[in-house]
Amino acid sequence: MSVSKLAARVVLTYVGLVEGSAALIRGRERTAAFQSAMERAAALGRRLVVIGDPDAGLHTRLMRAYGCGDVCIDMNGCPKCPVTIVADITKGPIADIADDSAVVFVSCVLEYVSDLNAALREVSRMAGSPDNVFVVNVQPWTLTARLYPGARWRGSVSSVDGSQTVDMKSVGLEEKLVLTGALGLALAAAFWPKGRT
Repeated sequence: MSVSKLAARVVLTYVGLVEGSAALIRGRERTAAFQSAMERAAALGRRLVVIGDPDAGLHTRLMRAYGCGDVCIDMNGCPKCPVTIVADITKGPIADIADDSAVVFVSCVLEYVSDLNAALREVSRMAGSPDNVFVVNVQPWTLTARLYPGARWRGSVSSVDGSQTVDMKSVGLEEKLVLTGALGLALAAAFWPKGRT
């Protein structure tokens, strides 16, 4: 095996391990944040609103990290959730969710919305306070954050001491093309059949 082929395989293995580790960490973060959101909702006597189908992603179907809450809101619905509102959070206000009435859990949804500010306004409207918002994002440094189909934003949203910090940046087409090209070259270098030019 040539040095370039070996190097390409090492790089791809490393990328796979990093992305896989990030997915496992994200799964643990989802579970912990959902547990905290459930506890907060119970303590306040509020409904727990989950934004996004808990079973929408391939890995979440295999290893579910969180549940449906009292109400699940998703653009396509949530087949396994008992109470579902089919809606787009960027087009709020969501019917049946009053202002300042819920604890809101959002997991890996904000990265895919068409209007980030509108989505954040709707989440804030339902929750009333950043203390009632629990957000898990795809780690912004991962390839998943840039290349997952439909990804438009990468970064983080955090709630600390009664305020919310939003640090999300647009994922541009150029960024997607460069990373896709680099991965394609690495795959070609790693697995191109011997003797082919």
